[in-house]
Amino acid sequence: MASLTKKKIWTAIIVVPPLIFLIAMGPPAVLILMVLLATYLGLREFYHLALPDSKRIERQVGMGLGLILAMIVSLGNGEIISPFFVLLLLVLSILFMVTSTNLSSTISSMGIMFFGIFYVGFLLSHVSLIRNLADGKQWVLFLIATVWAADISAFLSGSLFGRHKLWPKISPNKTYEGLAGAIVGSVIVALPFAILFLPKLEKGLCIFLAIGLGFLGQVGDFTESMLKRSAHVKDSGSLIPGHGGMLDRLDSFLFSAPFLHYSLLYLFKEAP
Repeated sequence: MASLTKKKIWTAIIVVPPLIFLIAMGPPAVLILMVLLATYLGLREFYHLALPDSKRIERQVGMGLGLILAMIVSLGNGEIISPFFVLLLLVLSILFMVTSTNLSSTISSMGIMFFGIFYVGFLLSHVSLIRNLADGKQWVLFLIATVWAADISAFLSGSLFGRHKLWPKISPNKTYEGLAGAIVGSVIVALPFAILFLPKLEKGLCIFLAIGLGFLGQVGDFTESMLKRSAHVKDSGSLIPGHGGMLDRLDSFLFSAPFLHYSLLYLFKEAP
């Protein structure tokens, strides 16, 4: 356990500063490329996890469609999303007509393929949409800092004070105390961040966003735990030493990023 924790810490020390530097100093295109790379790796892990016996062409088509959707959303091409949905269903239908040898499992395989495209490709691309808003760079860093604070606080508070299981059939180690810690930790980090880098953000609205991000980050974590438990695996992959796979690092952002984007767009009227 101690060696695993050390590996996590060293990996974070090596990986996190360059990522933050690229987001903070790079143009929007850099973040879009990072999101697309993470989308590809996340989709590859998802289909390996959820469709381990599928044909290679099926997984490749799913990853390709997910990347195309992520690119469309990231670039803000909303007018072609509806036609893409039609194309998506058409391609999946033809694909499984050609590749399916056991029709009794076709509908479940198509559903899983479709879910992966939206679960990873669509949800994660909202990070790019946040970057396209006014003060988008600061908002992306706000998202990362708040969600990571929630994750760390959930782990610490759950380890130290966790007594009451939250949802043991999905994640036996998660507790109500950990969830409370996640929300408190997100608020503790979000407030000083906003004071320093988003001075126009009112404290009440900042707390609202922090609570939403902290809570939905944990929902994302539970969702991936449910998928992993269904597949009987501990981690989605082994890409990141001490941290598992890409999906294990992305899960907390998959619902929190859309929440922040739509809150800024429709509640706070932030414009591109």
